[in-house]
Amino acid sequence: MTPRPARVPSPRRDRQISAELTALSDRLEATERHQRQLENTIAALAREVGLSMGCLCGHCDESYTLIRSGTMYCPRCGHRQSL
Repeated sequence: MTPRPARVPSPRRDRQISAELTALSDRLEATERHQRQLENTIAALAREVGLSMGCLCGHCDESYTLIRSGTMYCPRCGHRQSL
């Protein structure tokens, strides 16, 4: 087998990839900041109505659980567990 010749990187392509990575990194940081803001808001709303936020639901993995009166339950799938 004959080895393939190494591709010579083009400066234009490198700049394009670098710009795309920078844009992706900026989007990721904005998304993480937005997620933290939503988590803080949801935790505050839960406190306002007398609930606590628990862990991620082990039954559906699609929502955090809510805790009230010794019961932990998932608002997404309805799974309940006594504490």
